[in-house]
Amino acid sequence: MKSRNIKQFIDSALSKSAFTQACLWMGLVSIVFVALLLIKCLCRIDVSHADWALHFLNPANSFSEAAQSIDKFWALLVGGIGMFCLSGLLIPVISNIIARRVEKVQNGQTSYRFENHVVIIGYNKLCTGLIPQYEGIDVVLQTVREVPKIRHELFSNLKHEKNVTIISGNRTFEEDLRKLHLDKCKEIFILGEADEADNDSLNIICLKKVNQLLTDSKKTVRCNVLFQNQSTFAIFQQQDIEVSEHVDFFPFSCHEAWAQKVLVERKYKDMEYVPLDHQPIGAGSDERVHFVIIGMSSMGVAMGIQAAHLCHFPNFITKGIKTRITFIDEHADREMNFLMGRYRHLFKETDCCYRDFGNEKNNRSNQSSKVKFTDVEFEFIKSRIENPKMQEELAEWSLDSHSYLTVAVCFSFSPAAIAAGLYLPDEVYSKKIPVLVQQELSDYTLSMLSKKNPSGYRKYENVKPFGMADDCYDLELADEHAAMMIKYIYDKTNENYEVTELPINDIEANWKQWDKKKSIVALKYSNRYCANSRHVKQRSLNIQPNENLSAEQINLLAQVEHNRWNIEKLLMGYRATTPEEAEEIATGTRSKASYKECFIHNDIRAYQTLTEDDDGIHVSQYDVNIAKSLPLMLSELDKIKKTTA
Repeated sequence: MKSRNIKQFIDSALSKSAFTQACLWMGLVSIVFVALLLIKCLCRIDVSHADWALHFLNPANSFSEAAQSIDKFWALLVGGIGMFCLSGLLIPVISNIIARRVEKVQNGQTSYRFENHVVIIGYNKLCTGLIPQYEGIDVVLQTVREVPKIRHELFSNLKHEKNVTIISGNRTFEEDLRKLHLDKCKEIFILGEADEADNDSLNIICLKKVNQLLTDSKKTVRCNVLFQNQSTFAIFQQQDIEVSEHVDFFPFSCHEAWAQKVLVERKYKDMEYVPLDHQPIGAGSDERVHFVIIGMSSMGVAMGIQAAHLCHFPNFITKGIKTRITFIDEHADREMNFLMGRYRHLFKETDCCYRDFGNEKNNRSNQSSKVKFTDVEFEFIKSRIENPKMQEELAEWSLDSHSYLTVAVCFSFSPAAIAAGLYLPDEVYSKKIPVLVQQELSDYTLSMLSKKNPSGYRKYENVKPFGMADDCYDLELADEHAAMMIKYIYDKTNENYEVTELPINDIEANWKQWDKKKSIVALKYSNRYCANSRHVKQRSLNIQPNENLSAEQINLLAQVEHNRWNIEKLLMGYRATTPEEAEEIATGTRSKASYKECFIHNDIRAYQTLTEDDDGIHVSQYDVNIAKSLPLMLSELDKIKKTTA
């Protein structure tokens, strides 16, 4: 038992920190030297303490003239003990300290005093595209995985690695999070680890810990939280969670980020994506957007929902033409029911049909004699893409002269997605229909196919990749000046408000002031979605920055904005009021605000039937002011872009 305890003590001492090992060595040397002094005194050795110490520190002193008076036995004994303590033990201690330091650095067990840095908590493929965007800024990455493997995987894809520090730690342990100095950082990303089954739940736990650590912070830190499950992401878009005023909570999804990259920003590296409205759709246009999504994966659903947010055009007001979003999946019945359960209020207010190519008896539609006020319609087709009937249908859609068709292949398995994207009907390629093919890791295969062959023929020039996991997040997504402007216009709206300027300083200050009683996350996303639609509106009515709009343009834009807003609110979980609820509001029995707190909105209705809000402002005035502000917004955003370029 004693032998085991001694071994445990020695092993424990050797495994301590460098400071502890140095202290132990100094303590041992001191004890040995004091013992030698006692021996000198007890044996009455006639030598000064200084000469005795010199013998101990340097055995070579035994041969100096000053040491000739010391007995050779004592000289040899003291010198030998000194050699053992100072050479035999000191060198291994120093070597051990250095080796342990190197090991700690390699395994991410070191901690430094960071400041003005970016913190990434968790490691997945997104990191390889996110970190290079912070060139010149210190990035601290925390992960529970093996740091040497992460370092090799990460740095093999990075040109600059000096600004990256990898620290080993668990994102649910407060002590590990303290090492990141979150109160001094510029921005936080909570990503979680790759291939985690409960990634979203652990990220929320981490957010709670981060919130506790930032409670006493002197500044507000943007905290970007990744949600891998599209359903979870949709919930956290709608619901606030309790965080301090020093945490700016921003939930995001890789699938939605890519949907915005493709459909809103329409660019990836040096590649440009064709807009869903291939040509501007004005009030007199007979064309419609038809977006066909093959595969109801998380990416497929995100692409469809993003299209529903964006595709609103003036020709619905003048001609009743609606945007059509078609989902094709061999399990379309199951996926449709799941999607309708998630967005039940949306599908109650929109036209929707289901077709089963295997059994037409199952076909059904919710269309009725009552015309719905929404300008988007959905179609679900149960079929495999290689089904001859489905191929014929795609060929017919490609030849429709009144339809702007775009096809998105959204299979999570890249080889299957490539096969589906490259073996569509010939009409799809001959008519140069844009085909988007989801890829998990690399865009190389499709990028090569889209280039000219030696003969100059480019069959697949309109087939473009998207969805690569390592490139989903762009820092441009974090630029919220457009959303800030939308909030500023809303907050300033009254019956006599005229948009004459958009002062950036006031706009940024206004963005930071939110009524804590309201659902802040949902309202922020509302402003973002409104801001994202500016490009579509600009194309539809050919609006130029700082242009003076006509009364007709303002009226059309206001109605387009309200139609977009209707879909946005339905997607965000709101529902329209029932006739009884609307009557309570009209008679003053209950306020509109009290219903909105329950995600029931009286303004989800046709533009012509809008009424006043609780403040006596006619609701249409908000849409009018957004419309009036568009040219000025475009001008101010161009200035900001040039300034930051």
